[in-house]
Amino acid sequence: MPASEVQSTWRSPDGEYDLSVKRDRSYGSTPQAASAGQLAWYRDSAESSMADLEVTTHTTRQNGRDALWVEIDYHWVKQSEPRKRLEVFVAGRAGYVYQLLVDTSATAPRLAEQTRLFATARKSLLIDVTAT
Repeated sequence: MPASEVQSTWRSPDGEYDLSVKRDRSYGSTPQAASAGQLAWYRDSAESSMADLEVTTHTTRQNGRDALWVEIDYHWVKQSEPRKRLEVFVAGRAGYVYQLLVDTSATAPRLAEQTRLFATARKSLLIDVTAT
């Protein structure tokens, strides 16, 4: 990964939640291109270990910019436990796109906490944008 690209993942101490943020140009410079590229990778079960993806997308705003919010229902290959992943994609400076995600098992208590974690992470997400 080039030094100008960033990826960091945090797993909750109990192992129930993964929170990740990435800044790169892997799939393009717009939220739509980046999410399409990421979803194509997720759909390759041999690469991602994800199966039976059901995807819902919403346009949204992040840091005052157009963004794409993606909800993914899936399960890991060879496991039947349903999972939920929430992601937001927003363009930064110089062709970079930020991807923020929170992933957990799809049980009622986990989903409620996931919604709170995702909202807090979105409020805290800082992106590099050109000053106007």
